[in-house]
Parts: sequence; C-alpha cells; structure tokens
Amino acid sequence: MNLPVDGWGNPLSTGEEAAAAYRDGVDRMLAYELGVDDALRRAIDLDPAFSLPYAMLGLFHLFRGERAAARELIERAESRAGDATEREQRHFQILAGAVRGEQQPQLIEQHLDQAPRDAPIVLQWLGGNFYGGGVEKRERMLEKFDALAPAFGDDWWFLSWHAFANHEMDRLETARQLVQRSLDLRRGNGQAAHAMSHVYFETRDTAGGSAWLGDWLADFPHRGGFHRHLSWHHALFLLAEGRDADALALYEDAVGPLAEQAGDALGAVADSASLLWRCSLVGDDREFDWRVIAETADRAFPPGTSAWVDVHRAMALAALAEAEGLGKLRDALEAAGQRGHPTAAIVAEVATALWEFAAGDYAAAADRLASVRELLVALGGSNAQRDVFEETLVEAQMRAGRGDEALALLGERLARGASGRDLFRLAEVRSAKGELDAARQALARAAESWPAADPAAPQPAAALRGAR
Repeated sequence: MNLPVDGWGNPLSTGEEAAAAYRDGVDRMLAYELGVDDALRRAIDLDPAFSLPYAMLGLFHLFRGERAAARELIERAESRAGDATEREQRHFQILAGAVRGEQQPQLIEQHLDQAPRDAPIVLQWLGGNFYGGGVEKRERMLEKFDALAPAFGDDWWFLSWHAFANHEMDRLETARQLVQRSLDLRRGNGQAAHAMSHVYFETRDTAGGSAWLGDWLADFPHRGGFHRHLSWHHALFLLAEGRDADALALYEDAVGPLAEQAGDALGAVADSASLLWRCSLVGDDREFDWRVIAETADRAFPPGTSAWVDVHRAMALAALAEAEGLGKLRDALEAAGQRGHPTAAIVAEVATALWEFAAGDYAAAADRLASVRELLVALGGSNAQRDVFEETLVEAQMRAGRGDEALALLGERLARGASGRDLFRLAEVRSAKGELDAARQALARAAESWPAADPAAPQPAAALRGAR
C-alpha cells in the first residue's frame, strides 16, 4: 500500500485526510501564517495515533512561550511514535527534544543524511546553529544550505532560507534572486518577506525596505506568526528614516509585549528591548515601559537558559536600573557557565556593559563591548539584530570622548553603506575634534538622507538646523 506523503515526499504513517491536514499545518507554520493549530489539531482528530502533528503542535506552543502545553502534547504522543516508520520516529524524537530543551545535533545530522528533504528537521538544524553555532555560524549555515539545495530544488520554503544564509554572508544579489523566486511561488510566505527585509537592510536601502515591507504587511494577517518580527523590521526602517513617531506607534501596535500577536515570546522580549534601546540611543528621552519586557522574559525564559533572551533581558534591567534583577541574571549565568554553557561568559560581559552604559560609565562600557565584539555572533541573531550592540559601542566611545576609536568604527560602518544615524554621529565626532568643515559636510549628508523625517525627531531636527 502506498502511504501518503508530506510536502517534501516523505511517507507518512496515516490516512490521506490526516496527511492533508498535517501538510496544511506544517506549510502554515513554515510560512508563519495563521491556522497552524487548527490544521494540526484536525490531523490529530482524524488520526489520534499519528504522532507527527502532536510534535509540530508542541513546537507551535513552544514558539508562543507555552511550555506546559507543548510538553503535554509530546507526552500524549510518546507512546504513539513507536508504530511509525524509522524516519518518523527520528523526526518525532528530534522535535520532542526541542520542546524539552534538549540539543541533539548528532541525531539531526544523521537524520538529514538519510532524509535531506525533511524541512521541519532542517529548521531544527538551523535553530541550533543560529543560536548555538559559535562565531562561524554564518559560514556553517551557508555551507549547509548550499549542500541541501539540490535536494530541495525550486521549493518556496527552502529558497527563502537559502536566501537568508546568503545575505548573512554578504552575497546580496544571490539572496535577492532566491527570495524573489520564493515570493513568486508563495507570496504570503512570511520567511520570504523576512529575508527580503534583510536584503534591504544589508544594502542600506531603508526607504525601499520601509515601502516594500509596509506594502507586504498590509496583506499579512495582523496576528500571523511572524507579524511581530516583521513589524520590528519595519520599525527599524522607519527609525532609520528619522520617522521616530511612526516607529514607536508601530511598537505599540505590533511589536511590544502588550501588542495583540499570535505568541512569539522570543520576539516580545528581544525585538521589543532592542527597538526601545535604539530609540534611546538616538535621543528619545521618553519613559518606556521596560518593566513589561523584563516580566515577559522572566515568565517565558528562566535566566541562563537563552543567551539571546538574556542579553535583551539585560537591556530592560539596565534601563530600569534594577540591580537585584541583574544580580540574579549574573548568578544564573555563572551557574550556566559552570555547567559548560559556551556563551554564558559573553552574555555576562554584554549584560555588564549595558548596565555600565545606562549608568553613564561610557568608558567602561566601551572597553567591555570592544573586548567581546568579535564574539557577539555566537549569541545568536542576525546581522541586523546584533547591530544594536555595535551601535551601543560607537555611542559609548563617543560619549567617553574617544573620538579616534569612534571614527574607526564609524568608518567600518559607513563602508558597509551610509545611514543617517551614522552620518549624524560622524558629524558629532568631527565637530568635537574641531573639524568643522568635515562636520558640516557629514551633517548635510545626514539631512539629505532624512527627506521624510519627523520634524520633532531629535537627530533629524538637529541635522536640519545644522545644515541650514
């Protein structure tokens, strides 16, 4: 008897109706669309003995920060997995391990050697590498996706992630072509929109990125699985355009922890904290609600369990001047380090540097961030996400009166593409060094880069005054 298959041709130990519901749920989950839970629950109702939809639904709840519900689903399916094929049993074991927080890199590699077209497991490989792949994670990601490309061919999901791997390694035209093909195949694919946003970021085309992503999001469900993170990207473009008020309005509507979104606890902490921190770096002196970010982190991610969450938890604690919370985080990181956690020491240094920066000890913050700058990639995140730490470093150098250090770092940043914020910083450093002509030139370029800026936005307003 021929078994039905998943979306990549892998046999499924169930009937066609349950298989169809499972395919629908997996597709929706990988495209970050709505309806994931409904489709996967329909597959479970149609065949309660079919283990894979339980595992995918468990991952879905984990993504939403609902750990208890995720584990309960895995426990319900545990006894059913033994009746599946060998591939399905490995598939279930890997996803069940992810729900429990267990790293299984060897099993994942073994599985992909035998079943390279198993997209949910490729995604597990990607997640482990993205947040635990060390300083060479980008090189490893591109190598893996280049190797898998022949197996997947013209697949909408794979193309979007292959594009991501390319833009993280500055292969921007290749990335643009891959992601455009993915969008042609499935316009509503949230990961393709995500990769295209990164292409715009890496090419410093903030106006183009803002326009493109704003149009795309208009047709994407407001509570879609990636809506918060894509809205964060949109807010970054707006902030880069000097449209501070629009960026903060988007934060309230779609990015912050209180925004009505479909889960995504990770983004509720990391995206929220990094956006508000950037706003404070560009001179916004409003009082932001950092408390809700810290509380969201504590509720969904115990300290010391996620390096990426912890560095953003530290932003909230630093902004709140909450020494007790920082002490608890340091204790958790020390314990994690003693257990062999590879990035605990780096997280502790970043957390301390953010605290020093918020407290006004800019020289200490600059020294500490500079000492770990080349290691930050090991914490996770993309080039765009980690950029907040480099922006903090250059601001710390400037505020500490270290003009030469700031100029060197600004030179690197501007070589990757001019931005209004960096041109404004360049003008400030040149002015502090008494190089007034160079300062005026940089300020004029900054003003030109902000044609649609808010009149009250601190940096654009100052640039326009100085350029007159």
